Amino acid sequence: MKPILNKLRYAIGILMLGGALSLGLYGLGSLGNQSFAEDDDDHNNSSQYLKTEGGTDQNGINRGDEDDYDDDHNSSSQYLKTEGRAGQNLLNQEELSTNAITYQTECASCHLAYPAHLLPKRSWQIIMATLPDHYGDDASLSPAVQGDILAYLSGNSAVNNDRMLRRVAVDKTPLRITELPYFKGKHREIPERMVKDNPKISSFSQCDSCHKGAAKGQFDEDNVVIPGFGRWDD
Repeated sequence: MKPILNKLRYAIGILMLGGALSLGLYGLGSLGNQSFAEDDDDHNNSSQYLKTEGGTDQNGINRGDEDDYDDDHNSSSQYLKTEGRAGQNLLNQEELSTNAITYQTECASCHLAYPAHLLPKRSWQIIMATLPDHYGDDASLSPAVQGDILAYLSGNSAVNNDRMLRRVAVDKTPLRITELPYFKGKHREIPERMVKDNPKISSFSQCDSCHKGAAKGQFDEDNVVIPGFGRWDD
């Protein structure tokens, strides 16, 4: 009887040992899977951080701001299309508005605040640097105000591929809008007696005398009205 009991005990012991080993191996496997899952979560969190917080990749290049850059770039491009001139404008909207108001306040008090895109940046730089002798008048301003106006004019000035600068050499600096080939071409059919000899105008530089929307940059030839002569029809 004892030999039989001993065999049963031995068999039961083997089964229990096998079960314990199986449970142990299963536990190790689960722990490994959990570790891998945590690694994946960490990787995903890291990737998400790079997208949202501005991390760097293995080459030290910042990739996290790409989405923000795209948004800023698109907003900037749209802004440049509507308010700026060919990428020259480095001002934000608030600065542009403030400087534009300063330009209107200071310059329009004496004459038309000519739209900035009628001359290139190099022209505005010279004009603003020679204010003590501004076409025969002293138009001196404080350095701060002068700087704000120059920033606005430079940021919205004409560039070499603009129609206003057609046939103007890049090494030339026009200082009068009326001397631009484009301007002369647009006014070639208007007799001087209607402008220069007209006491209500006296000069082609008085754009707002005939173009009522000149202050807003509107020079549609279909809406030209010459004082003393009426609507111009070419």
